[in-house]
Amino acid sequence: MTKDAASATPLPNHTDETAPDRLDVQQWYRRIYAFCQARLICDSDSEDAAQETFVRAIIHLHRLRTRDAIGGWLRQIAHNVCVDMIRRQQVRRSAGIDVQSIPTENEADAPADRDQKEHLMRLIAALPEPQREVLLLHYYDNLTYDEIAAWLGVARSTVHDRLHRARMKLKAELTTTGDAP
Repeated sequence: MTKDAASATPLPNHTDETAPDRLDVQQWYRRIYAFCQARLICDSDSEDAAQETFVRAIIHLHRLRTRDAIGGWLRQIAHNVCVDMIRRQQVRRSAGIDVQSIPTENEADAPADRDQKEHLMRLIAALPEPQREVLLLHYYDNLTYDEIAAWLGVARSTVHDRLHRARMKLKAELTTTGDAP
């Protein structure tokens, strides 16, 4: 059986209506990227993690039983990829290699903007993970409270509370450091 024929064949215990036959990367990329960014902070690491998530997802798409579960399934893959990347980074750092110290092309363009962004990302990174995740999904991915609630599997009021707490913590920290508008 060819690879094309295998992908068109329904898997055991699947019906044609519920079994996903393809993965719409464009539909999910920004959400997965934001999810990875909430954990990794560094843009290039987040991009790498999002791409690796979709590579793994495409390879293992045949394991997904229903289209309705795709969001949680992708989130779990992304979580595993992020954990793997964090472990690799810890090994590199213990070996004396600091990947973060390598300048990128954009760093030479606007040092003040870069410093501001880095400061803000450090503050965001210091937030508790649930608050950081909601903040990034709302502001980076432009998701509504209802969309975030569905994505994370929590109540809308929980999203509202986490976002409010994250904003208050950032505002307090920015006011303390003198960077608030």
